[in-house]
Amino acid sequence: MKRTASSLLFTLLLTVSACAPNFGVRLSVPSLPDPQSFVAAPVEGESVRVKVGSFVDARPSMTILVVDGRDVVSEGSLGSVVQDGFQRYFREAGARVTLINAPLIEGEITNWSAKVTPGFPSSDAVASARIKVTIKDSEFHLLYRANFSGEATISHPLLDEEKVQELLARAMGGAIEAAIKDESLIAQLSRGRVE
Repeated sequence: MKRTASSLLFTLLLTVSACAPNFGVRLSVPSLPDPQSFVAAPVEGESVRVKVGSFVDARPSMTILVVDGRDVVSEGSLGSVVQDGFQRYFREAGARVTLINAPLIEGEITNWSAKVTPGFPSSDAVASARIKVTIKDSEFHLLYRANFSGEATISHPLLDEEKVQELLARAMGGAIEAAIKDESLIAQLSRGRVE
């Protein structure tokens, strides 16, 4: 009888936690994970040089998460997280990140959000990220413009803030990786190189 009551209580707690993930009114912006995979793309036998500029938060709303119809706003600087992500990912891909004598890459964050749908036995979450990237030469002439996106999903019985932050990070990491793997983008960085 005692074992049955304990089992019933555990099931009830699991049901409540799965049906109603607990999130506050703000969610800290996550750091981006290490790149998943890169194939270094040398151009003419030399590493690509790049200067990583600022990324502006151009989202239409401060909402970074929607939980069962309730908005949770972002806390922290999304732009600096994305800028740091580009610097780290470019280095990992074999590029030389520099402050001078290199084409400038910068852009806008047009989407970075997640949606949690409570359920039983597990809740579902999907995160998406979209960035608008521009490359300019040393005289600030526009060389290239493109949009890149990333997405990540998870289904878990105990979905919490940490798991949603990881999901958001994977989505933005995917968008940045898509940019750095883009052959046209790498070609424009090479074209704008300053000797």
